[in-house]
Amino acid sequence: MNNEELLANAKLTSKGQITIPKIVRDKMGLEEGDMVIFHLEGKDVKMTNRKDCRIKIDENKQQAVVKRGKKDE
Repeated sequence: MNNEELLANAKLTSKGQITIPKIVRDKMGLEEGDMVIFHLEGKDVKMTNRKDCRIKIDENKQQAVVKRGKKDE
């Protein structure tokens, strides 16, 4: 593992669900009803608070391009 801080872990349920640990929710500023985005960086899957992103839908490729940073930046 790089110099990244390990915050917590979670167990996957039989339905493919996890609970995001409180320490992670607090650090990310997640509140009830917030959406999160999962994206790949190399072989790692990262999670970002949706309200901290800008999303552009590429209709031709049928995919979303996510840029981290406030929507209006």
